[in-house]
Amino acid sequence: MSHIHINFEHVNYSYEKSVPILQDITFTAHENDSIGLIGANGVGKSTLLKLLVGLNPDYEGSIRVEEMPVVKEMLPKVREKIGYVFQDSDSQLFMSTVFEDVAFAPRNYGLPETEVEQRVSHALEQIHIGHLRDKQIYKLSGGEKKMASIATILAMTPDIILMDEPSIALDPKNRRTLIHILNDFEHLKIIASHDLDMILETCNRVILMAGGRIVCDGDTTSNAVHQGSKLEGAAQAEFFTWLYDLEYDKMGLPKPDLVLCLDMPTELA
Repeated sequence: MSHIHINFEHVNYSYEKSVPILQDITFTAHENDSIGLIGANGVGKSTLLKLLVGLNPDYEGSIRVEEMPVVKEMLPKVREKIGYVFQDSDSQLFMSTVFEDVAFAPRNYGLPETEVEQRVSHALEQIHIGHLRDKQIYKLSGGEKKMASIATILAMTPDIILMDEPSIALDPKNRRTLIHILNDFEHLKIIASHDLDMILETCNRVILMAGGRIVCDGDTTSNAVHQGSKLEGAAQAEFFTWLYDLEYDKMGLPKPDLVLCLDMPTELA
């Protein structure tokens, strides 16, 4: 097995003991996996990503990144391996300018200033925002903040990339740039998103979540949809509600009320 991999084994997590968020999460992700993490809002996608970088520490089960357990003592080493893009860019950008934000992590890990300068310049040019280098963060648009957030992880040349809704606030040009960056990244990446078209263009594997559990894990979205059709009860309702919302969003149409009739008697069908 390559040294670049992630293992979840029977992971459970709750913000409150009576309200489980993740239930029995088990999967392995390998170096060449490009994983789209999909599902309705509130099923635990963001929580799963945060567990990998130690932002939600009190979980049950086992999480390992390149054979390192994700526990408090190991977090500095784990975070050296992972670049994580928050869903909310304001949670990621906290310095005064774009340059200072992108330079923060390389400096924090003690790299020489000449290498910091090289890494920052390369990251900014890689995503075509070199012109924003000295711009103050509070003056950036939402899309510019998102691209600056992505630059902060590229500057660290991580083994693994995690992105939470990375295409939010991006215009078509920057979205296309993001897709190119993801496709050029040669190692493991996990992308949580409702942007199914982007997932199809960048991922070779899809994990579908419902009710805090992994309900489908396949090599294409069509395979996930096929597996999703076999679900039962609340998990099936959640899956089809998500798929329904997604299709209307893609068409840009307002969504009428949806009533899912599961296990409907034949005479009423």
